[in-house]
Amino acid sequence: CSTVTQSLLGFAKHIDIRFETIPLDQVIKQVLVFLGKESEYRRIKVNLVVQDNLSPIESDVGQVEQVFLNIINNAFDAVDDGGRIDIELFADGSDMVSVRVADDGYGISEENLKHIFDPFFSTKGEKGSGLGLSITYGIVQKLGGRLDVKSKKGEGSTFTVTLPVKKRETSFSNEEKDIEGIAGR
Repeated sequence: CSTVTQSLLGFAKHIDIRFETIPLDQVIKQVLVFLGKESEYRRIKVNLVVQDNLSPIESDVGQVEQVFLNIINNAFDAVDDGGRIDIELFADGSDMVSVRVADDGYGISEENLKHIFDPFFSTKGEKGSGLGLSITYGIVQKLGGRLDVKSKKGEGSTFTVTLPVKKRETSFSNEEKDIEGIAGR
């Protein structure tokens, strides 16, 4: 099991990154188009707010899409029909851009919050593999960013992804390569 876990988590780290200049708001809009039918069918209100003159970022478009598809899809899973998801893009200083995804869903208990980045940990039962957030966390780190979460049971969750405007060279120590390093402990 440990070998399989390390291989799966290593997958996110060993994908070659192709940096290009990308407007982050366009990536988010593409993800929302992909989830548009579900939003319409379930009457989920999605609000997107983009700060004026937001800088594009130098990153890997495929990996950035994967990050936000995972996070926004999780928000969809967390809200009831008729729920609400707010997405805000804003500058975080002069060298970072943040995307905050907040839902009014069922939230995450304090105990489960400690484990959401652990491989194979899922609150979705048979519906989830428990790899989405673990892999997402690894991708965000590889891109030189950070992933923060705030949640309270019954009050929804807020995930904030902060990515550098300019590409950064990242190197991982042996400790970060192990499962606990990836899981954010």
